[in-house]
Amino acid sequence: MIIAAIVAACLGAALIGVAVVVAKEAPPETTSLRIPVAEDGYVVREEPDTVFGTRDTLVSVARPDYYAVSYLKFQVSIPSGFRVSSMSLQLQADAAPPAGLQARAVLSSEWTERELAYNNRPGLGQVLGGPQVSEKNLVTFDVSGAVTPSDEPSPMPLDVSFAVTNASDTDSLTLFAGEHGDGAPVLAVTFIELGAPDTTPQDGRQGGDKPSASASASGTPSPGASASVGPSASASPGASPSTSTGNPPPPSTIPAGRTLCGASFYQENGESYVQALAREDGYFGGLEAARVFYPGAPTAWPGNAGKANRTVIVSFKYNPKEILNGSRDAYLKDWFAKAPRDRDVYWVYYHEPEDNIESGVFTASDYRAAWKRLAGLADQANNSKLHATLVLMDWTLMSQSGRKWRDYYPGGDVIDVLGWDVYNWDKNKYTPATDLVGRVASISKGEGKPWGIAEMGSAKLASDTTGNTRAAWLTAMANETIKNKGLWITYFDIDWTTHDFRLRDAVSQKAWRAFCDA
Repeated sequence: MIIAAIVAACLGAALIGVAVVVAKEAPPETTSLRIPVAEDGYVVREEPDTVFGTRDTLVSVARPDYYAVSYLKFQVSIPSGFRVSSMSLQLQADAAPPAGLQARAVLSSEWTERELAYNNRPGLGQVLGGPQVSEKNLVTFDVSGAVTPSDEPSPMPLDVSFAVTNASDTDSLTLFAGEHGDGAPVLAVTFIELGAPDTTPQDGRQGGDKPSASASASGTPSPGASASVGPSASASPGASPSTSTGNPPPPSTIPAGRTLCGASFYQENGESYVQALAREDGYFGGLEAARVFYPGAPTAWPGNAGKANRTVIVSFKYNPKEILNGSRDAYLKDWFAKAPRDRDVYWVYYHEPEDNIESGVFTASDYRAAWKRLAGLADQANNSKLHATLVLMDWTLMSQSGRKWRDYYPGGDVIDVLGWDVYNWDKNKYTPATDLVGRVASISKGEGKPWGIAEMGSAKLASDTTGNTRAAWLTAMANETIKNKGLWITYFDIDWTTHDFRLRDAVSQKAWRAFCDA
C-alpha cells in the first residue's frame, strides 16, 4: 500500500509537469508586400474604340451620355511556402469620391493597357466590396474575395485584375493611374504560410462563391456590343428570376407577316422631327417603323413617337425606384391611355440596362419589379396596340460578357416582345449576319417570344472604299431577319461619337432602300 501511494504520487507529479511545460502553438508566419499596378486604363461606352491606357488618370462614371469603367491589373508573385491570405486595393482619388463605388472581379486578365477599349473589354465578375475613404481621399477596397485560399504552391506570378465602377450618374470618379507616379495604384497583399488556417473572415467577403485567382486571369477578351463591360453570376447582377420555359403563344394582336424596315436618326441643322423623318424617308424610300428615344420621361402624345405616324419602337427611362414608389403612376397611366390605337406601339422601359446595373445605379431585381408595375399600368389602357418590349445588348448573350440575359427579364407574363441591339464592331470585317442575327433569333424563339432588332449598324470599313461590302452586309442582315421572322429591324442611321454609322454612300442607301421597298 505504501509503495502504491508513492507510485501514484510520482505519476501525478509527472502529469502536472507535462501540463506546465507544453507551450502554445506558434502563430503562423506571415509576410506582406505592396505591389504597384502593372497595367491600368479605362473604357468609355461612347468612345468604344478609344484606348485610354497611357493617361495618368482613371475615370469611372455612369452618366447617361458618358459611361466609363476603370481596369487595373497586378502581377502577384507568391513567396515560396506561402499563399495569399488577404488583399487590399489602394487608390488615390483627386477629390472626395462620390458614393456608390464598387470593386469588381474581372473575368480575364488577358488585356493590356495599350489595347484595352470598350469594344474588347473583359466582362466583370463578382462585387468584391465597397470602399473605405481616408481624409486625404485614399480609396481602399478589401478585395480578398478575388482569390480562393489554396495550399497548392504557385511558382508562377499570378495576374489579378479588378474593375472599379461608379454608380453616380452625375459625379465622375477620377483616380491616379500608374503613369501618375505619386499616388499610383497599389495592391497590398498579406501572405500566410502554407497549411495555416485562413485568418480572413469568410463572411467579410462579398459576392457569394469566389472565383479562383486563375478564373480572374484566364479567357480571351472579344469585341463587345454597343452600349457595356464591361458590365454577373459570378458575373451577373442580381439573382436570376424564376421564369418558366414554354410560355403561352404570343398574343394574336402582335402583327405577323413581313419584317418592317426602320431607322433611328437625329435631327440635323435645326430640323424639326418631322423634317428629319422626311429626310430619312427620302433616303430609303419610306420607312415602315421609327425608333424613338426619350432620355427620361416619355413626352406626352403625340411627341416624336406620335409624329412618326407609323409603327414605333419608343424608349423612356426612369430609375426603377421612381416606378416602384408609385410617384410616376398618374403620368404613365395617362401616357398609356392616350397612346395611338391605329398603329403598333412597342414601348420600351430603360433599354440596355445592363451597364447601369453592373455599376450599381440600380439592381436587377428592382428593374424587373419596375417592369411588372409598368406592364400593369399599360394593361389598364386596354389598348391591343401597346406591346411591352424588353431591349438588351447582344453583347449580353456572349460568354465573355459574364452576363445572363434572364437576370434582366421580368418574365413571359410581362414582356410581349424581345428586342436586341446588334452592331458590327469589328474594324477588319463585317461580322456575318448569320452570327449576329442568329444569336438573338435563337434566344427569342427559344423563349417563345416575337422579336426584333431595335438597333443595328456598322461603320463603313476603311478597306471598303466603294461601300459594296457594307451594302451586301446590310442585305444579308435584312434577309436573315426576314428568314427568322423578326418583326422589325431598325438601322441606327446616326454619327455616334467615334463611329459614323450613317448610310450616306449611294450603294448602302440603295441596299437599305431595296429592303424597305420589298
